[in-house]
Amino acid sequence: MSLVLLLVGAVLVAVAMTNRVIRFYPALAVLPARLTEAGRATLTTVGGSTLIIAFFLALSGV
Repeated sequence: MSLVLLLVGAVLVAVAMTNRVIRFYPALAVLPARLTEAGRATLTTVGGSTLIIAFFLALSGV
């Protein structure tokens, strides 16, 4: 569970920091995410919170 949350949080923070997303279909490509400042702030907040939750779940052994 904590590994999945860690992965999701890392992806959200990476998208917010780089403002790019990876498209897997039909070919692997990096596209601009076109986020506003509010969108970047939201992704950073949600991703960071997810990383903190994953950290504490890993400490508790879940």
